[in-house]
Amino acid sequence: MIRKMGGERREWEYPVITLEEKTAICDKDKADLMAKSFAKVHSVDQLTVEGRREVTSSNSPDVLVRRVDSREKIDDGFTMAELVRAIKKAKPSAPGGDQVSYVMLKHLGERGMEKLLELYNRVGVEGKLPSVWKEAVVIPIRKPGKDPGKPSSYRPIALTSNICKIMERLVTERLTYELEKKGLLTSGQSGFRKGRHTMDAVVRLENEIRKAQANKESVVVVFFDIEKAYDMMWKEGLLIKLYKMGVGGRVFNWIKNFLFDRKIQVRIGSELSNKYMVGNGTPQGSVISPLLFIIMINDVFSKVPEDIGSSLFADDGALWKRERNVMHIISEVQSAIDGVTEWGFDWGCRFSVEKTQTVFFTRKRIEDGMKLRMYEKELERVGSFKYLGVIFDSRVT
Repeated sequence: MIRKMGGERREWEYPVITLEEKTAICDKDKADLMAKSFAKVHSVDQLTVEGRREVTSSNSPDVLVRRVDSREKIDDGFTMAELVRAIKKAKPSAPGGDQVSYVMLKHLGERGMEKLLELYNRVGVEGKLPSVWKEAVVIPIRKPGKDPGKPSSYRPIALTSNICKIMERLVTERLTYELEKKGLLTSGQSGFRKGRHTMDAVVRLENEIRKAQANKESVVVVFFDIEKAYDMMWKEGLLIKLYKMGVGGRVFNWIKNFLFDRKIQVRIGSELSNKYMVGNGTPQGSVISPLLFIIMINDVFSKVPEDIGSSLFADDGALWKRERNVMHIISEVQSAIDGVTEWGFDWGCRFSVEKTQTVFFTRKRIEDGMKLRMYEKELERVGSFKYLGVIFDSRVT
């Protein structure tokens, strides 16, 4: 907001905040209520228990509590060339609790760079990050059109250590290279991958619809939405998946330490809340989070019939079936939906019934019985859907 007189900029003034019948008037109390609300989103209690317990008991749970040793090349010490490249790629961002800016890091002299590289390699060997690297100062930004008196109306913007972000980039580059070299990431995933684009997923679906038009067939598409996708990622489940992919040693131990015992503080004005533990999810705004997330959902369609088409761009997923018999399509797609939700049950992931929608591309009459369900609730059928910036309209048929 800009003052009319003097042209001075002043900060957004947060109104009275209310959470669970508690009201906060001063900035310190507002910050604390906000922090409690944000931390609750990441609570372990919100994950499905039975499926997680079954997966954990059958997938070497000891890797969750002990160090994993490895002599793979991925665990070699970082080089100066890697560090220089990581700092060069870094995008300017506000500093975290350690108050170290990217400008400072980009202007380090030769001796400073040597010391920084020494620090990263020592942390890599020990697998233990400084506590300040696992803390975030959160700035609440109000969502447009939302009630300013509710914490849920604010989007948390996390400020984390820039020194840690550089090491995240080092680890991300190593891990990405390893996964791509071994072909461990599903070919259907186009998000956060070099040489891939949103259009990969869009074109895959568009081609199926065009084939249906040419062959007088029908296509039924389901566009999935994951509830709190990044916030609720099951950390133990991710570690199990990394271990099963053959990722062990220093990189595994570093990621494990990076994910656990994380804390947030909310800042309102000059006031900071108390520190609250974050139970689950990938750290908001971190460099490595996108890669960890696509690893977590790498096999999201693993329980789907082979003749079902699919595409992924990060957490934006779609499934479809093309043929002439619409009722058979419905049956097959329903089986696919059931497979996806079963996967979610196993891995602590829930899909939004309200935001998951279906589109029928067909010239045939849609009967009342042609319904698709998720968690025993009917999914909404819409005439068009905007997928990765492109509108798919059923009327194009």
